[in-house]
Amino acid sequence: MTDWNYQLTPLKDGRVSEVLVSGSQPRALVWFTGTPGGAVPDDRFANQCADQELRLVMPLRPGYGQSSPRPGRRIIDFADDVDAVLQSLGIADVICLGGSGGGPNALAMAKALPQCRAAGVLVSPAPRDAEGLDFYDGMASSNQAEWLLADQGEDAVRPSLEKYRAQLIDAPSIEAFIDTFDDSVAPVDREAMLADDGPPMAASMRKALEVGIEGWIEDDIAMTTPWGFDIADITIPVSFWTGRLDQFVSWKHTVWMAMRVPGSHLHVHGDEGHISLKHHHFPEILSDVLDRAGW
Repeated sequence: MTDWNYQLTPLKDGRVSEVLVSGSQPRALVWFTGTPGGAVPDDRFANQCADQELRLVMPLRPGYGQSSPRPGRRIIDFADDVDAVLQSLGIADVICLGGSGGGPNALAMAKALPQCRAAGVLVSPAPRDAEGLDFYDGMASSNQAEWLLADQGEDAVRPSLEKYRAQLIDAPSIEAFIDTFDDSVAPVDREAMLADDGPPMAASMRKALEVGIEGWIEDDIAMTTPWGFDIADITIPVSFWTGRLDQFVSWKHTVWMAMRVPGSHLHVHGDEGHISLKHHHFPEILSDVLDRAGW
């Protein structure tokens, strides 16, 4: 049985950061969940990391789970919290990966986290002000609606997220989640989510939203306002991964970012979507990022 341990790390400003850890290896993968996303045990995922002799570290962003809120946070600001978490765990060398709403955070770690040696970014949105990118092209209407409200600010998006939280907290199964976001779920994603070894998405969202929607709001505002850094200034290796069937965030976002991060490596799968990409290819993704780190 895989070992799992939730911890609360005290932060300098009086907040706490919740983190879920599996393993005790000296090197680690720091994984950033999507939006909304909370860290929950996933033995398949942990075993894939253990096979590469990596500890799995899953920090919850401010406002999710038991992590204290940090209203007004930018994407870059989470690097300070993660640095404190890694110091408390005694971890000096990591690779960072993030999917969907966790992708911008993986990029922030590549820019600002001292322990980060390489990063992987999966099915991630690009910066909201990405020049030359049609931000909403290829994005399902339900996701468009949320982002358009976030563009207008916290007060505009809050009622919608409160409604979604009520549905997700009460959802008894992944089928209920699929019904909630049906227009965003491509057939290949539906298949991955319903697989016997599929990702624990419903549990992850319930964990994220257990005390409210603050983390979700902070994520949405952080992603639709300046991130606090220029991705073109990243100097460590970054691999980008996406699927052309993604209906949550168009694969064109990933291509746009890969073209602007110096020396990055781009992987586009024509037969994968937003969820299925990680489910089907994670060992390959992990090996690639480890190679970039020189491990």
